[in-house]
Amino acid sequence: MMKMWRIVVLVMLLIAGSVAPVAAQGKPGGGGGGNGGGPGSGGTCPTGTADVVLDPGHGDGDPGAVNSEYDLLEKNVNLDIAYQTMAILESHGYIVALTRYGDTALGNSERGAIANACGASVFVEIHLNGSTDPSVNFTSNFYGKKNKDLAFSQTMNGALSSLDIPNNGVGQFANGGLLHADMPSTLVEAVFLTNSGEAELLTDGTGSRQGQIAQAIANGVLAQVVG
Repeated sequence: MMKMWRIVVLVMLLIAGSVAPVAAQGKPGGGGGGNGGGPGSGGTCPTGTADVVLDPGHGDGDPGAVNSEYDLLEKNVNLDIAYQTMAILESHGYIVALTRYGDTALGNSERGAIANACGASVFVEIHLNGSTDPSVNFTSNFYGKKNKDLAFSQTMNGALSSLDIPNNGVGQFANGGLLHADMPSTLVEAVFLTNSGEAELLTDGTGSRQGQIAQAIANGVLAQVVG
């Protein structure tokens, strides 16, 4: 009987030893797990290194806010604004990376991981808001971790006042990208894509409104990194 128990114990130890290494195979630092991480969610910097990382929100099967009347998808406008913001910052001598350069899917934590991989000084998530009420329109900002992100979010929120719409201030949002990024980070909700007036400006063919939003975001970044 004693010999049988020894055999059982030995088998249990062997099983435990074979299972333990599997748990150690998870992505370092959480990757994108639990926040919709996708391929490469450990984070790779597309430019090798960058001073600023801009994250055009949504992408691929996630369109974000939608304005069917004006054929607007937030994911597309976000990307346009990100490219324009990048051009402005590059004209000031900064190296800028985007988390996506096309219509691709990314997990929230993966976006922050890319910023970490770039060793960026700041990380900005670019979004447009949405509502079932087409008259609603205001700008707002969100931070993930107070000590890390609040001051930058307040700086960015001040820069967005140039958009000449009501400013809803700064709030806290436990977003995977904001929480995962090591540097000062903010999520911008620049305007409401579903607002009729904004939709007209965004589709007037000039790109002027997108340019105004990009300039406001760039101003917020410059105020933070230049000090």
